[in-house]
Formats: sequence, C-alpha cells, structure tokens
Amino acid sequence: MVGQLISMTAVGLSSYLGLRLLGVPLALTLAVVAFLLTFIPFIGPLLSGIPVVLVAFSQSPTLALYALLLYTAIQLFEGYVLTPNVQRRSVSLPPALTIAAQVLLGVLVGALGVTLATPLAAAGMVVVNRLYVEEVLEDDQPQRSTVSTASGSRPRVAAD
Repeated sequence: MVGQLISMTAVGLSSYLGLRLLGVPLALTLAVVAFLLTFIPFIGPLLSGIPVVLVAFSQSPTLALYALLLYTAIQLFEGYVLTPNVQRRSVSLPPALTIAAQVLLGVLVGALGVTLATPLAAAGMVVVNRLYVEEVLEDDQPQRSTVSTASGSRPRVAAD
C-alpha cells in the first residue's frame, strides 16, 4: 500500500504542476482526481485523463491536445518507470491475477470491487504464501550464516 501511495502522490503532483504550467482551469481539482484514480490499476489513469481533456477542451482544442500529451507522458513514466521500481520491493503480483481479480470483483461487486481488487489480491497472495507455502509445504528460505576464513568472512547457506 505504501508503494501505491508513492505512485499516487507522484501522479497527483506531476499532474498539478503540468496542468498549472499549461494553464488548465481547475488544475488542483483535476490533480486530486488523478491522485485518487491512480489507485485503480490499468483503468484509473484512463478515467483520470477524461475530465482533464474535457476541461482543457473548454478553453481550446490545442490546450486539450497538450493536456492529453501531458497525461500520456505522466502515465507512461508512472507505468514503465516509477511503479515497477517501487513495487520491486513489495509483493510480487502477476498482472494476469490482477486483471482477473478486477474483472471478477467488478462483475460481482461493481466499481467498489474494481477499486479493491488489487489490494485484496495482494493480501490473498500473502495469506496463501504464509499458510500454504510456508506451513503446508514447509518451503522456507534457507538461512544464511557467515563463515570466517583467513581471508575474511563469506556468506554460506547452512546445511539442513
């Protein structure tokens, strides 16, 4: 969840700064919408771009094009650079599982299900890992110890 919050904050701040520089009205409100909708993977960024383009289009078609380019650049950076680096340190969640959870919960619960699908899938992965993989299969990672030698110390895997 901390990784998602970092990603959401980066999208919100960059949206606000970019929209402010472009002169789009309601920049702060649109940035808050982008911040909140970034919580929904895959679909949220698309949904957050729609009101931005519509508000910018009310000023001029050229401004709408620039706003669309800004949001495209922000989402490309977030999707290909920021999020992978942040989530590398968090729970590994396969994209197919994420999409399947969003579709299933979206059909069963609606918009709330789509919003909560990714956190629930991540929590489910942790539960399965703790209860099934570690307890039932007893597949713990080998413990590392340090062996001292004349040339220094080196790590080694302890024998079972």
